[in-house]
Formats: sequence, C-alpha cells, structure tokens
Amino acid sequence: MRRGLAVLVLVALLGGCAWLPSHPRGAYYPLPGEPDTVALSTTLYRAAQAAGDDPARYSFALVKTSQVAAYAADEAVFYFSEPLAKLPRRHVDALVAQKVAHEVLGHAGQRRNLSISISAGFAVLGFVVPGLGLVDLVANPLIVRAFTRDQETAADLKAVEILRAMGYEAPKRTLANALHAVAAANRPKDDGLLATEPALADRLAALEPLEPLTSLALRAPTPDSR
Repeated sequence: MRRGLAVLVLVALLGGCAWLPSHPRGAYYPLPGEPDTVALSTTLYRAAQAAGDDPARYSFALVKTSQVAAYAADEAVFYFSEPLAKLPRRHVDALVAQKVAHEVLGHAGQRRNLSISISAGFAVLGFVVPGLGLVDLVANPLIVRAFTRDQETAADLKAVEILRAMGYEAPKRTLANALHAVAAANRPKDDGLLATEPALADRLAALEPLEPLTSLALRAPTPDSR
C-alpha cells in the first residue's frame, strides 16, 4: 500500500505536461507529506483498486476555490478542491469514488468524441447550406452538456458499486449524504440547459431506495476493509 501511494503522489507531481493546458483555474500540485495529500491519495488508491483499475496510473491536483468540487479529466487525472479535502472521510470517499467512476466508464473520451462528431456533422452540412455550420457553436455545447448530465447519473450508480467494494455497508446512503453535503456547502445555481449535472433531486431519486438508516450505515470503513 505504501509503495502504491508513493507512486501515486509521484505521478501527481510529475505528470502535469499532458493536462496543464486544460487544468481548472487555481489548480496546483500539493506537497506529498501534507495530511490532505495523504488522505486523498489513500482514498483515490482505494477507489481505483475497488473499481478494478490500476491505482498507479491515477494522479490528482488540488484547486484553490471556496466551492466543494471535483473534476475528472483525461488519463485518470483528477482535481479536488481544498474544501472537499476537509470534509468527513465518508464524504470524501463518496465524492472521489464518483469521479473514479467517470474514469472507468470512459466518460471524458465519450464526451470528446461526441463533440467532434457533432462539429464534423455541422461542417458537412455547412457545405450544403452555407452558414449552417455556425449552428454548431450553439448546438454542440447544449448536446454535449445534456449527454454529460446522463453520464453523471451513470457515474453515481457506478460509484455505489465502488463504495460497496471499498467496504461501505450502505453505499447509496453514503453517496446521497455526500451529495447533500456538497449542496449545503456550495451556493445554489441553476444553469438550465447548460448545466453539466442533473438537479440534486433527480440524482437522489436515481439512488432510491436507500439502505435503512443505522449507525453502521454512517460508519466509514477502515482503509483495509474489504
């Protein structure tokens, strides 16, 4: 485990050239020995392992922001906000598992391929009907973001499987509680058709029925739990 975590942190510190052009504003490499770095490394390692993936290829950076947020980029690169790292461990586990779910489901590549296909289609139509290619500027982000909302629901359901493999007795409730915590910490926003996530109520409805509420359901397993 220690060797795997060391590799994970090293990759996070050295693997930046391929993804820095699209990194979120305020992203930076955390110091390997900091408590938040170690905690996130441990969670990311366990989530990747629980998902059946190779933890050694996963890396992450922190983001300076007041929001509780996490982003999944290409090539198993993740960005976690500083406030997210301060949440209770069960919430961190759930939110990290949800982003790992995006990676193992191949969502970043699917979005990219969809966007390219849409642009190519409108470019061809532009030769037939001059000016129609400009519609891509409006239609492309609307279609891709609607697709992204569907991906978010799929990642939630996959995260439930990952959390169960991480040792959580009530993975649906664990994820639902984490989503509530994020909503409570962040300012509410309504991006309408440009939203990249479904409404909280819709995400929670997709997780129903939740497991019975017990003290065990709220307990975070030890790192060695199976």
